[in-house]
Amino acid sequence: MAPRQKNTTLERLSQNDFQSLLQEQVRMAVRLTLVTILEEEVSGLIGALPYERTPERRDYRNGHYTRDLETTVGLIEDLSVPRTRNGHQTQLFDKYQRRRAELDEAISEMFIGGVSTRKAGEVVESLTGSKPSASTVSRVFHTLEGEYEAWKTRPLEDRCEYAFADGTYFTVIYDGEGHKMPILAVIGINVTGQREVLGFTIGDRENQQAWEDLFDDLKARGVQKVGLWITDGNQAMINALEAKFPDSPRQRCVKH
Repeated sequence: MAPRQKNTTLERLSQNDFQSLLQEQVRMAVRLTLVTILEEEVSGLIGALPYERTPERRDYRNGHYTRDLETTVGLIEDLSVPRTRNGHQTQLFDKYQRRRAELDEAISEMFIGGVSTRKAGEVVESLTGSKPSASTVSRVFHTLEGEYEAWKTRPLEDRCEYAFADGTYFTVIYDGEGHKMPILAVIGINVTGQREVLGFTIGDRENQQAWEDLFDDLKARGVQKVGLWITDGNQAMINALEAKFPDSPRQRCVKH
């Protein structure tokens, strides 16, 4: 049975809300990346990893302080910055501000498309101002890869009251040029009104296979029933919904 449809104006989740929720996930990625590199920078300065005993030690950790940071995807509050006993002052934030847009795009690409050692190394070098060692790149890579994969593969509840599916475009940098990258995303709304990005994928365009792959991912992580799908009129998405969630009703969102 095909999803039942009615056209109406929907106030529960606007396109601006949709973009904001995606940007919230990107802010999370920027925060995690900066914190990971800050900790790695201090490890290199000290000459030892946390709790590591080594004769090469040059300093000691001395807790953390917090600061706010303005990014291209919004304000990150209470970013944790490590201290050392000898009072090391990181230059990371100055370097970040000079290349903020480019670095945010690189981090976004890692979060959305998958982390690579090459990309992790480029981000570390941009933020620290020196070419990182292979071991440094490896630790940053594995930390980011693990955190991002844990988020993307987390279990989901078996029922979602509302699911808002839409495609949007982000700009990423390839070979020094900006390119539009389509992001297909599903945002869930539970019975208490809490909104959560359930999953997303990227592709060359909004085709049916890309949507089916995304819906298969949601089902594999636990979503079996959706009370109401909210979509635009994209036919590829509608066809994918009919194939993957044939018993769930669908409402077309009329955007203002």
